[in-house]
Amino acid sequence: MATVLKYVLGALAASGAALAAAGASASTSPTGVWLDHTGRAAIEIANCGGNLCGKIVWLKDPANNKEGCGLQIIGNVKPVSGGKWDGGWILDPEKNAKYDVELTPLSNGNLKVMGYAGMKFLSETYTWTRATPDIKRCDVTAERTPSSEPPASDPPPLATPAPAPETPAPPAAPEQPAPKQADKTPAPGKAKGKDCKLAFGGVNVTLPCDLLDDD
Repeated sequence: MATVLKYVLGALAASGAALAAAGASASTSPTGVWLDHTGRAAIEIANCGGNLCGKIVWLKDPANNKEGCGLQIIGNVKPVSGGKWDGGWILDPEKNAKYDVELTPLSNGNLKVMGYAGMKFLSETYTWTRATPDIKRCDVTAERTPSSEPPASDPPPLATPAPAPETPAPPAAPEQPAPKQADKTPAPGKAKGKDCKLAFGGVNVTLPCDLLDDD
């Protein structure tokens, strides 16, 4: 009986140790979504081809989503000894400058972020905390819920307007009589005939030829 109890207790202890180790491993992982030291942004750190990279997935001020959401601010961070990640870079969006970075998961579940420029004795260290699971990410577009209201029926077609009545043509103007041409025939008795010249005893006399014809 004692042997059986010892075996059961040993198995339970081993299981508890394994669970504790798994929990410690999960809590000391640098991957996940972190609130930065200002509380104005959340950064998702993920495995990118064996190294770590990070991008902004939440901003406290939605007005900055257009420029800041999805911006990569951590890249090429490699695992090193002592449970740390180093050798990569971090971007300061406010200064638009890159620095070297070292990431160290802490036992309390936080993340120590140290930015430096070549030499670590000239560095700045910040503490990031894990974001809650219900954080509203700016890089996720909410699915549009279909409306429960029935679709509006198509509006009735517009009535075709009746053609406008034809305007009767104005009556034709009466024909004006053509102006009479002036009669160019000379009036009787006023026509001027040809003159005929006659010689009488060396005297030349000019008379109308019509008088000569009448005689």
